[in-house]
Amino acid sequence: MLDAKDLSAIAEIVGKAVQESEARMIGLIQESEERTTGLIQESETRMTKLIQESIQASENRMTKLIQESIQASEDRMTKLIQTSIQASEDRLTRRMKKMLFKSESMLLDEMERYDKKNEKRFEKIERELDGLKDIYRVTKNEQETITLLLHSMKSFEKRLTALEVRTA
Repeated sequence: MLDAKDLSAIAEIVGKAVQESEARMIGLIQESEERTTGLIQESETRMTKLIQESIQASENRMTKLIQESIQASEDRMTKLIQTSIQASEDRLTRRMKKMLFKSESMLLDEMERYDKKNEKRFEKIERELDGLKDIYRVTKNEQETITLLLHSMKSFEKRLTALEVRTA
């Protein structure tokens, strides 16, 4: 059997072995931690790069999609505006044609009214003119008759004067 010295020597050897083993283990753990830390950092760097590339690609796709969507929206809005403008122009054209037709009708009615009014005035003037012509003819005949009578009277006076001179 082993005595106390042997046991203490074994305990000392085992203690040293355990210490050496612990020291090696600590070294291995530290070395493993350092490698793991390096791998983690590398992985983080690669992941960060991949995430950034993925974000950039996603941003590019989103930008492209947004631009395409905006362009499509602008195209639709342009078509809608053009359609709306054309419809508005058509409505305005129809409304203007109706208003022009009404205006023309009103003007024609007004012109016809004035035409009838003026025709009545002209007819009245023509009647009065015919009356004046008749009066003029009568007056002219009277004048001629008076002139002939005066001429006849002068002639009779001359004859009378000549007869008076002969009888005297």
